[in-house]
Amino acid sequence: MPLKTFKFRKITETNGSLVPIDLKKFSKFRIKRFFILYGKKKYFRADHAHKKCTQIIIALNGQIKIYTFFKKKKKIFNINQKSKKALFIPPKCWLKIKFSKNQNSLITLCNYKYDKSEYILSFNEFKKKYY
Repeated sequence: MPLKTFKFRKITETNGSLVPIDLKKFSKFRIKRFFILYGKKKYFRADHAHKKCTQIIIALNGQIKIYTFFKKKKKIFNINQKSKKALFIPPKCWLKIKFSKNQNSLITLCNYKYDKSEYILSFNEFKKKYY
């Protein structure tokens, strides 16, 4: 499946809101782990790729810019909780995440268990093998 954003809906009632995330369109995506990531305005987060892990990134708070390098293309995605968009990240996609303000946050859903050897941490290595 290609790198892309997808929309989700928000159901608002007088007592609050609910955002259901339906993963049916990603039939082979089974959540193995998830994490919440907080950022600082001056720094990038992520700055790596995965060999096997597919991810879905959803903004929880604030404006988040995601720089991607995938199949010889560089793309920048802007996500925030108001746009109701999430970003699907396939394996072998380099990403860097930039938060617009301190303590902005996102949640990442992963279909692969944590395994340090599964990360590609050198951009030069990534370019030689996958880009």
